[in-house]
Amino acid sequence: MNVNYWILPFALLLLYFPRQWLRVSDKVSNRSPRVNISSRQLDLNQDVKSNSLRLITLFSKARNWIDLARAATGALALNYACFSVELGEAKSSAYKIFALKCALLVLAVLIQTIRPKSRVRLVAPIFFILGLSFGLINWLPALFAFVAVWTCNRAIPSSKILPSPGVFLFTFAGFELCFGLLLARGRLDYLLLIAALAILPPLLSGMLQLPLVQINKPSRRNQR
Repeated sequence: MNVNYWILPFALLLLYFPRQWLRVSDKVSNRSPRVNISSRQLDLNQDVKSNSLRLITLFSKARNWIDLARAATGALALNYACFSVELGEAKSSAYKIFALKCALLVLAVLIQTIRPKSRVRLVAPIFFILGLSFGLINWLPALFAFVAVWTCNRAIPSSKILPSPGVFLFTFAGFELCFGLLLARGRLDYLLLIAALAILPPLLSGMLQLPLVQINKPSRRNQR
């Protein structure tokens, strides 16, 4: 097994960079900590009550597209440029590489999902997961799944047990498998991997009994 130690750190930086660090406004804000905490609590309460993801609001946020681009670039680099197996090596090396990719990508999704502050908060890394699909499976099934899940977004139900972001990710995983089997002609293990990564945040939410909220829910603070 060969490892490209020049590209690997770049790929891991793209995948492991916490999304919240892209938000500079909170760091330079002059508002008191008490006001910030109450505002964030209000956002959390509004997120849990969300019935569906708002396409226009989410698509208008530049950070969402940065999430998608960095996830796609990082996944492409990790999948095609960081590891290689020589022709004479055994198949066991290929399995080891795949297992290593799985571990690195699971850790990336956990970093983007868990927000450890005063108390643990789980957010749905929707655009990050969408970006990973473009890097792990063929771009065509990933694009079809992307369009299909947003087209069906308004019809996606939600409940207190599984709010809309969680249902969205489960639905996206299903579309990935369907279009991947129809269009990808690739390895089934990568289709199962991206589907597992998509349902990892809602599964984590269920195991920890914490709500999975969406990132860019409109609030009074954001509508100033």
